[in-house]
Amino acid sequence: MLPSVIFLIILGIICGPVFGPVLGFERSSLVDIISFLAPLTLAFVAFDASTRMNIREVMEQSRRAIVLSILGFLLSTIIIGVFLHFVFSLRWSYSLLLSSAWGGVNTATVIAVSKHLKIGGKTVATLTMSSLIDDIIVLVSALTILNYITLGGMGLPEISLVLIKNIFISVFLGVVAGIAWLNLLYFSGKGEFTYTFTLAALLLVYSSTEMLGGTGVIAIFLFGLILGNSELLCRSLEIRVDVIQLSKLKNLLVRFHSELTFILVTFFFTFIGLIYVFTGVFDLVFGLIISLLLHATRFVAVKIGTWKSVLASDLPVIGFIVGKGAASAAMSTLPLAYGLPNTSMFTSIALNVILFTNIISIILPFLVARSSRK
Repeated sequence: MLPSVIFLIILGIICGPVFGPVLGFERSSLVDIISFLAPLTLAFVAFDASTRMNIREVMEQSRRAIVLSILGFLLSTIIIGVFLHFVFSLRWSYSLLLSSAWGGVNTATVIAVSKHLKIGGKTVATLTMSSLIDDIIVLVSALTILNYITLGGMGLPEISLVLIKNIFISVFLGVVAGIAWLNLLYFSGKGEFTYTFTLAALLLVYSSTEMLGGTGVIAIFLFGLILGNSELLCRSLEIRVDVIQLSKLKNLLVRFHSELTFILVTFFFTFIGLIYVFTGVFDLVFGLIISLLLHATRFVAVKIGTWKSVLASDLPVIGFIVGKGAASAAMSTLPLAYGLPNTSMFTSIALNVILFTNIISIILPFLVARSSRK
């Protein structure tokens, strides 16, 4: 029942650092690919998460999920950021970049653990929705901090203006492209070509946003959010369309993209195993300490977020599900993609954190559940 994340990373480590010289994998050549692979993976993950997110359901039925996501992200980002800054002597911007990248919870881990534990259906739904929201919060916050770091030569007023411009361009292009593509898909009615053309549009929106000074992943997220909530959007704007036909097109789009995202994410986790560098026992222990801190902050966040709710009955089991997934992995490798200093160390520690959080998220809830039955 272990999430595939662990197996994929271990497979990559075996093929890369262990048998890489025999199999012909050269790390220096692989590192050059990360600048293309990490942003592409992020874009696909963001689009996949946004197309599966029902805005009305989030706002009306899962307010508790929003509270859990925001509270958990803020607590873990602050605690881990402070720890990295004072213990590891990292700059605040680097500390917050890494801590924000680890601020979410992997949906696959939530589902895997929930299937094998007696957790209420409403709790599982809330945790699943919260993990989807986590991906978006992680993507937006970490990318904003990364933009701030890359603009480090400017003063604070100039950086603020550039960041505001960046966000405006990203939001504007994402929303306009989403609405335009929604109309084009519907009125063309070519269901068999829906995903092929949408994939081309997705890459066009990403590259155009980046060239104009925006953040492509944010634009892609909004692009997918509009397509994923097409029926609700058409009703709100009173656009006269065949809702059934529109729903069929959307479902076809989401299904194909989910399959392609699965393939890309599978390859990505194996790839970060290939470029893994064992930098010593210290970094391994360091990753374990960060993982334990993430579990502690998560437990506090869940304890506060489920106060006086039916979800509290599933504590403390659900308070220890903290496994990190594709969004965290991709964001952790972006410093390497951007050529920031000490990036090999970041990637090594990040991989340790991903491994430890997923393993602990599986073992600890089972131990707690078993002890509570005695």
